[in-house]
Parts: sequence; C-alpha cells; structure tokens
Amino acid sequence: MKRFTEKLVHYGVLIALTAFAVGVMVWLSAKGQGDAAAAKAQVRPLAESAAPKALVTVQPLEEKLCEVTETYAGLIRPWESYSVGFEVGGRVLKLGTNAAGGPLDDGDRVEAGQVLAVLDDRVFRAQRSEAMARLEQTTAELQRWQRAREQNPGAVSETALQTAVTDLALARAQVERATKSLEDATLRSPVAATISRRLVNEGESVAPNQVLFELLENDEVLLVISVPESRVRELQLRQQQVRRARQQAQPTSAGGGDAPGDDDAVFRAHVTLEGRDQFGRPWPPVEGEVYRIAEAADPNTTLFAVEVRLDNRQRLLRSGMVGTARLVVDRVRGYEIPASAVLYRSDKAYIFTIDSHRAPLEMLYWSLGETDVHRARRVSLPHWSNQGTKVVVPASDVQLENVITRGQYRLADGQPVRLASELDAEAVSLEAQAAASPPSLGTAQLR
Repeated sequence: MKRFTEKLVHYGVLIALTAFAVGVMVWLSAKGQGDAAAAKAQVRPLAESAAPKALVTVQPLEEKLCEVTETYAGLIRPWESYSVGFEVGGRVLKLGTNAAGGPLDDGDRVEAGQVLAVLDDRVFRAQRSEAMARLEQTTAELQRWQRAREQNPGAVSETALQTAVTDLALARAQVERATKSLEDATLRSPVAATISRRLVNEGESVAPNQVLFELLENDEVLLVISVPESRVRELQLRQQQVRRARQQAQPTSAGGGDAPGDDDAVFRAHVTLEGRDQFGRPWPPVEGEVYRIAEAADPNTTLFAVEVRLDNRQRLLRSGMVGTARLVVDRVRGYEIPASAVLYRSDKAYIFTIDSHRAPLEMLYWSLGETDVHRARRVSLPHWSNQGTKVVVPASDVQLENVITRGQYRLADGQPVRLASELDAEAVSLEAQAAASPPSLGTAQLR
C-alpha cells in the first residue's frame, strides 16, 4: 500500500510539472506574437518611389494622318511598244541619223515623224512619173472627146466617152498608188520613243511589212504587279473613291471654291527599285499612280494585273527592272507605332504605355520632396494595320501619348517602370559634376 501511494504521488508531480511547462510555453508564445505584431505595426511601408522598377524605353506618339498601304512587287514595262517596217519591199539605201550625226542604233532617241530608214526609191519615182504621164494623156484625151462632142454630138459615141472617163479615173488611182509607194519608201517614227532594237543594216533588202525597228514609248512607264483576288476588291474601292473625288473637284474648281486635297484625288503608289548602289544605299523612291486594274484575272496565275504609272523623263527606269510598290489604299487619323512595340497573344494585339504621377521621395526618415513615378499600362488594340516596320492604329479606337518600345515583353499591367532616358540624364549630370569639381590632393600629387 505504501509503494502504491509513492507511485501515485510521483506521477502526480510529473503531471503537474508537465502542465506548468505547457503553460509557460503558451504564455511565451503569445507574448512573442504580440511583440512581433507591435514591431510590425511600427515598420513603415516601402515608399512608392522606392519600389523596384523595370527599365524600359519610351517613344512619344502623335496623332497624324497615316497612310495604309499594300505592298506588291512587279516588273517595269514600257508605256507602249511598236514594231515598225516598210509597207513596200526594196533595198535599204540609208538609215536615219541620231543626235550625234551617226546612223540610228539601239538606245537612240527618236521624235515623232523622224526618219528611221530610206529605201532606194528610183523605181518608185519612175512609177510615179509613168503614172503622171498616163494621167496627163487620159486627161487630154477626155478633153478632146468632150470638145468633139460639143461641136458634133454624133461624132463621139457615149461608149467612147465613158471609156475615156474610166481611163482618167484609173490614171488618177495609179498616180495615188505610185505616190503612196514613194512615200512608203521613207520609214518614219510614229511617236517619240527610244529604239529598243534595230534589225536592219544599210544595203540590205527587205520585204513588205518586215519588222525593222522596235520602239519603246518610255516617257512614262508602267510597273505591272499581280494582286490576289482577296485584295483586289480593296483596290477597286479606293479607285472608285479617287474617281468621285476628281468629279467633285471639277465643279468646285470651276466655281472658285476649295477643292479636295491632291491625295484624295490620286491613287498614289510609292515605288522602290530593287538593289543598291556601290555604297549599299537604296535607290531613291519613285512616286507613281495606279493607272489601271485588270477586269479579268490571268487564267494561268489567277491574279489580277495592276498597272502603276511612273514618270520616266530622266530615262532612269528600264523595261524589265524589278520594283516594289506600296499602294496607298486608305488614309486615316491615327498613330504610327514601331512594329517591335506591339505584342500579340491569341490573335489579339496590345501595347504598353506609361502613366506618370507625382509621389513623395523619401530616403530613410527624410522627405526629399516629390518625384515622377511611372507605371506601365496595358492597352488593347481593337484594330490595327501592319505596315512592315510600323503598325498603324486608328485614333478612333484608342488615345495614346507614348508607347514602350523596349523592355515590354515581361511587363505586367500597373508595374512600376523606370525610363532609360532618366538614367541617361543622371549619367550626364554625374559627368558634368565630375568635370566641374576640382581634383583631389592625391590626384594633384600624382600629376
């Protein structure tokens, strides 16, 4: 019994000590949490101006009239080509002369009506002289018959008189034909053009209608591009708008009022030539105008031919050159955004812009006034047009003042950012201070 009582007392003491230890632990834990909460309440939150910021580059935007273009490539062709030759056969007596006094050759410029080549016309002159003599003979014979009939109506029959009239008509026709053959012995240029190929030499015999010269009318040339069916409708709508603008401009100009802008009445095209000069610089662009859109597609390619008219008075454009045309299909008020600044997710486009406001600038426990704080704002683009290096966004969809062009790929909406231009300004300020401050003693001693 005594041993049982000792064990009971022993276990009681252990339980009491355990309960006391648990109580002490709970009290210490509660006190520690209270002290931590009090300490946390006393810690000041991080100032907005001191929050971590992502470095970005920003480009200002300005609303303006933007061109929406479609780009196609094609070949330059002459405005018109001609294949000319003599209508009569014979031997080429001489060729026409160029500006230098030499015989005409490939690349020479000729004017409308200029002599290209001359045949040996001695046979044609003889034929014309013979026809003229025959004409004089039949004329005299008819006059003689007419006088005889006037003196004696029965002396000349009606058949003889009619025969003389017919002979006179035939003689006149022979004169006209001989004169035409003599004129055809001289080949003249039908238009002002450039000789593409000369296919004859002096002394050669040629057949009637044989092609001797190929001429290119190239004061203006055509850039012929091929447009798919899905895009030709847009070009047709633009062409109709241009025609209406021109029709409206005619009565307005006659009445002395304000006419619409030139860009509204012209289907403009900006053309660049392929290749570069010896220094790697691209050739200067050429301004053109859409001249014609084909009514039917090419049966082989199923593409529609579109002709762009280009001025070539300086003779710098040659047939066969490759050019790229940017057709101005629309002009809208909007913004031109660098293509690298636009992000695409699930067929949707968006950009990041900068929203700025003033916030307190603090360092430790001191207030240093206010500073600009910038935050990125995500802007969705409902409509846009990719123009290669730029993206055109209509001003009717969004209002923009700037766009982030670098550092936008890992941004989140509302994230604090820092402008790279601010770092550049700080670097310049530090360099100016270093240049203005006097050298230290150690530096002076080293010098």
